[in-house]
Amino acid sequence: EEDDDMEDDAEEAAPKRKGGFQKGVAPNKKKKGGFQKGVKHDHVRKDKGERNASLQSRSGLTFPISRFAKQLKKGGYAKRVAVAGSVYMTAVVEYVTAEILELAGNASKDQKKNRIIPRHIQLAIRSDEELNKYMQHVTIVGGGVIPNIHSVLLPRKVGSGKDADTAPMSQEL
Repeated sequence: EEDDDMEDDAEEAAPKRKGGFQKGVAPNKKKKGGFQKGVKHDHVRKDKGERNASLQSRSGLTFPISRFAKQLKKGGYAKRVAVAGSVYMTAVVEYVTAEILELAGNASKDQKKNRIIPRHIQLAIRSDEELNKYMQHVTIVGGGVIPNIHSVLLPRKVGSGKDADTAPMSQEL
């Protein structure tokens, strides 16, 4: 029995090999070189996702970068398309979309609606100066028109006192 205890002490005192068992990892006695179920294995590499993370996750964008890259190549805009170009293009389109959706969501809340309809998108774009300039030649189907009455068509205010007699009325003779 003393020999067995000495062997155990020698195994514990022996320096660990590179890639050997780490702290908190217990070898399985039944299988040679196996591990116990449910025990954390620190030396097993699980962070492959960090090293080989997709361009999508590294950039933090929601829109598909690969589709934008494919369409840029397919469109024949240039002989070669850099990866950064497709990432930049995706980021710009995602930003403009988010901006429009935020403003359209505010327009729908103003009308006490839960869904964004084309009318809300139209109101959002036309009320924002920069978006209106950017999309001035765009027609939104089902968007309607912006409520606007020209000042000439509005009824004139009738002044009080001496101006009331000289103020021209409508086409009465």
